[in-house]
Amino acid sequence: MCRAQSPYCADRRELKLLSQRTRIPLSAGESELTSYGCRALLEEQAIQILQFDCTMFGGFTEGRKLAALCELNHVQVAPHHDCFIHAPLVASTPAGCFVESFTDPERDPLQAELFENPPRIANGWVTLNDAPGLGLTLADAALKKFGERVL
Repeated sequence: MCRAQSPYCADRRELKLLSQRTRIPLSAGESELTSYGCRALLEEQAIQILQFDCTMFGGFTEGRKLAALCELNHVQVAPHHDCFIHAPLVASTPAGCFVESFTDPERDPLQAELFENPPRIANGWVTLNDAPGLGLTLADAALKKFGERVL
């Protein structure tokens, strides 16, 4: 399933045909709104790199499942956007390839303010935090600015 009206949606059949005719690794998945769409890309053998975004569906748990599916299908994992969420996932799988990172606060002001302890990014490498889980602590200022109390 692709976003309606998106010019970036890939037709899985066309990707498969292109994949059979080129040695260039193809990637897709960042516009998929369900894990089922990502799974279909794998089943069609249409890509060599899956770029799912677990912030759009299913969260980290669904991302782990897709990473395992990628490993079983010899497809690399390079999630779309939000390197602070996706980096631990990429590091946890042999299928992990790389993580997209947008460090410009003007492009993504929320990410720049959201965490007290974001992973360090330098010279093209992300250094994960040692804390449990994702190793991230939400910033109090960001909670006050962006949060909404739910009763």
